[in-house]
Amino acid sequence: MSTAYPHPTVPLPASRVRTPSGATAETLVLVALVLEVIGGVLVLAGIGYLFGFSLLNPFPYAWAALVAGAAVAVVVVAFLYLAYTLSYQRIQRGEYLEAQAPTLVLGILSLLLGVVPGIFYIVAYVKLGDALREAQGPVLPPAAPMPPGVSAGGGSVACRGCGRVYGLGQFAFCPACGQKLAP
Repeated sequence: MSTAYPHPTVPLPASRVRTPSGATAETLVLVALVLEVIGGVLVLAGIGYLFGFSLLNPFPYAWAALVAGAAVAVVVVAFLYLAYTLSYQRIQRGEYLEAQAPTLVLGILSLLLGVVPGIFYIVAYVKLGDALREAQGPVLPPAAPMPPGVSAGGGSVACRGCGRVYGLGQFAFCPACGQKLAP
């Protein structure tokens, strides 16, 4: 490499496994975030309209409307920030286990405030569980039982690919990984 692009002195982090269900969960959370941003903008626009109306037509408790509007604005921004950092960014990094609980909590809270984003969060929670199972790798079938007359003791052979033990002469190829079984 040249001096303009020196070798990194720190090892690069190991890349996380990116699963199809993880990508689906990421998309679902992103859609829910976009819907919540749209809903938040509409709520804040409505509060702004009411505040503008109260400036033109003053009433005794206009300050309370201003305080309530500010509180709603803070809650909306805080909710969106937490949803983005605790759920979406973790899913992007492949931290599916860490993103599961916040996604479920966000889904339940969103069901109370807006039904559609809540449904997206809950479906994303389910897809995160699928992504965790996919990231663990394929589930290998159990070893086949020994046929009568073939004993595992002394007359057994271990597969060099997956390590499963079979009776000598039971299989020519490993049923789990397909490698040739040699004594």
